[in-house]
This record gives sequence, C-alpha cells and structure tokens, in this order.
Amino acid sequence: QYIRLFEIDDIKLEISNEVLNYIVSKAIDLKLGARGLRSICEAILTDAMFEAPSLEINSLKIDLPYAEGKFSKSKVSKLKVA
Repeated sequence: QYIRLFEIDDIKLEISNEVLNYIVSKAIDLKLGARGLRSICEAILTDAMFEAPSLEINSLKIDLPYAEGKFSKSKVSKLKVA
C-alpha cells in the first residue's frame, strides 16, 4: 500500500528487509497483530509521505536506523495489548 502511495507522487519507495523484519518483530513484541503492523508502518512512514514530494526526489529507501528512530519517537512504541 505504501509503495503505491509513493508511486502516485512518482517516488519509488524501497524498504529494506531489515526494516520489514523490525516492523514484524515490534508487532509481535507488543502483541499488536495486523492492525499493529499498519500502525507501526504509519509511525515510520508518515513524515516521509508528506516531506518526500516537496523534496522533488524520485526514490526513497527506508533503512533500519531511520525506521528505529521514527518508531522510537512515536506513541505506538508505548502500546501494548493488555
């Protein structure tokens, strides 16, 4: 879904396998399930979705340090199912 959203702005989004594994592990650790996966993705990609089009770039690669930084600053990182 996010790859397609970036394509609308003619930006090729690449997400490393490390980041995908990180997202899945966070969802498992926090016991958030499928909706948690979406929330984690939003926490990592929302800023890029709004900033990238104005930077006039044609590709964006999300790496692990970027993902960890964005996630750690989000409220999602503090969630946990009871």
